[in-house]
Amino acid sequence: MRRSDRRAIVFICAVVLAFWGGVLLERWLSSRADRGLTLDETAMDSLESISATNTAQPHPSEMRSEDSHTAQPLPSLTGGAGGGSSSFSLFDPNTADSATLVAAGLEPWQARNILKYRARGGRYRRAEDLKRVYGMTPEQYEHMAPYVRIDKRFQPYDENEFEGERARREAARQERERLYEERLQERQAREQARHDSLAKRYPRQEKFEELVQLNLNTVDTTTLKKVPGIASYRARQIVRYRERLGGFVSTAQLAEIEGFPADELEAWFKVEGGVRRINVNKASVQEMGRHPYIGFARAREIESYRRNQGRIKSIDDLCLLEDFTQEARDRMREYVEY
Repeated sequence: MRRSDRRAIVFICAVVLAFWGGVLLERWLSSRADRGLTLDETAMDSLESISATNTAQPHPSEMRSEDSHTAQPLPSLTGGAGGGSSSFSLFDPNTADSATLVAAGLEPWQARNILKYRARGGRYRRAEDLKRVYGMTPEQYEHMAPYVRIDKRFQPYDENEFEGERARREAARQERERLYEERLQERQAREQARHDSLAKRYPRQEKFEELVQLNLNTVDTTTLKKVPGIASYRARQIVRYRERLGGFVSTAQLAEIEGFPADELEAWFKVEGGVRRINVNKASVQEMGRHPYIGFARAREIESYRRNQGRIKSIDDLCLLEDFTQEARDRMREYVEY
């Protein structure tokens, strides 16, 4: 099948689907239009027919209720919708439906205006606010006023009513602050006690006030900790590295200690005395491998050279081996013997 034929078939299918889709949409809209009568319009139509047959009841001018939504039979009110009489109960204009508003004596169009006002966020805070309803006559308001009950959530803020609540909240806030201060003081006291205990257990280390030079090959950790900038950890670093090397030959070797500020502290030290040497013709691989300048790779090469070539007379005899560069041989020279 050619491409043009396929396109024609697809176009025809699309047209058919669009046609039947339009037909189904039209039927659905028609069914919704048949049910378009709203609940408020239905209720108002029924109320208009009922209002002509309602019986009169006495006017309870002194009647009051705490519940703004509890229905109670109240007297008839003249001047309602259609000029007839209507009976109604206590109501809240902020929550009453259109049927209740019409039963209260409002015209249907007035009830619709109230619903629209509420839909836009409007609220009636007092019964007097109903006077603002368009078309509300003084006679209508006078007859409706006894039956209006505004729920507390819609009433205006009363300073006197909430004064006690404000006082309770303020007292609760002050109590929270008092407890916070007490806990803070307790925590500070515990921290101070802990600090004092640590101070007694670990007294403050005295430091040198003037520059002195310490022999790196003989100084102990207690003396090292007197140097400004050196505490227990760095003092142990120096001693451990000295033991691994067999002794220092230069203060510049302090820079080989990981994280040690050699540039700042090198002036406090000097080097005196000899170092412990390793006999490369007799030492084992383990003994040589533990030295920082040799390591296990070079130690195995030395052991292999001894086995194949014989006695080593100079460190330069190993110059042909890949790992024994000139720099490596110069570092090892002070620490080996033959």
